[in-house]
Amino acid sequence: MNSQSKRRFNASLHAAGISLAIFYSCSAIAASSGAGASAGGGRQTGGQSPTVTITVSPKKQAAASAYWTRQRVADAPALAFAIDTGSGAIDAAALDEIAALGPEEAVPAGAAAPGATDLARAAFAADWDALAESEALDSDLSTESPTDFMAGTAGVYMSWDVGTVTALATVYPHRWMGKLTFNVPGGGASCSATAISGNNIVTAAHCVYDSTANTWYSNWVFTPAYRNGTAPYGTFSAKACTILTSWMNLTGSYSINTWTRHDVAVCSMNNNSAGQTLNAAVGSAGRLWNASNTQIVFNSGYPAQDYNLASIPSPAQYLRACVAETFLQTTDTLGMGCNWGPGISGGSWLVGYKPTVVSGQTNSVNSGLYVGQQNMYGARFNSNNIVPLCTARGC
Repeated sequence: MNSQSKRRFNASLHAAGISLAIFYSCSAIAASSGAGASAGGGRQTGGQSPTVTITVSPKKQAAASAYWTRQRVADAPALAFAIDTGSGAIDAAALDEIAALGPEEAVPAGAAAPGATDLARAAFAADWDALAESEALDSDLSTESPTDFMAGTAGVYMSWDVGTVTALATVYPHRWMGKLTFNVPGGGASCSATAISGNNIVTAAHCVYDSTANTWYSNWVFTPAYRNGTAPYGTFSAKACTILTSWMNLTGSYSINTWTRHDVAVCSMNNNSAGQTLNAAVGSAGRLWNASNTQIVFNSGYPAQDYNLASIPSPAQYLRACVAETFLQTTDTLGMGCNWGPGISGGSWLVGYKPTVVSGQTNSVNSGLYVGQQNMYGARFNSNNIVPLCTARGC
């Protein structure tokens, strides 16, 4: 990476108003729960289609909303991460490939409906009061300026604990991100997800369907702008979730170089208890696909552990992020430097991040990592993954 690229990276961060410190480790505590398999209680469709959908019955939708109280959302442990035991070596042959999937395309971000926050404040007053009361205890962002470094390089990133700042919890684009909770055979589990158009969320397929055991999880509920037990916009249960048939057909053990490109899911969500649709309540992140392999991204979610699988303080309670430039790991699989681990699964990689501005497009979601390596990997959104998923779900 030349000096011009480095200047471009830092200039983009400064333009977005970001002033962050670099961290290369996290403190350690306990581990998170594992994932089993459970039939999701719905109808499967697909056959030879590029996608497969599970439809959740109205009865199960209502049961999921009732089950996922604020306390249960807070207590849900992170789903065991997709772990690759390999070396993490970049697939050199893929670096010379030219993806012939069509031109770069994008869907812009969307704002919430007028008056949505006032409605949410009235409907979920206790959550907003809890956010206000916690301001005195908040940490603040570092005033240290970004350090000049080689962007687009494995293990290089800026780590940001976004969620400890209450003032940022409900502003764009953070209000689009949230905690995804659901049931696995051992109980509750959590991943991360992001609101997109059509009242949908985008997340990782491994948060929806267990390819190893060949079964669906169940009772998905999305809590946007979640922060330490509060749900300022309420919760939204899933009506249907769609994964790629190629994800369902995978066998054996997870591999970043062969599984990650398929690890994307889209779920359609119900209204919250105040009657708001997801997009009316919080708006929607945009989408970017068939784009360059090199993008500056804001990667965020609700991790419970770090890259060494050591628990972090307040696991899965706060939105945390990494900012880095992506690199091509292998065919349609991106890598980026990051120090987070389990719980951040399904969190989006946002291009064009700007705090407090309705701006940003998802171009990947967190899939997996190599334990001990400070990198995260995700599918490069393209015509073969996000497009058929959104076609099925009406993004």
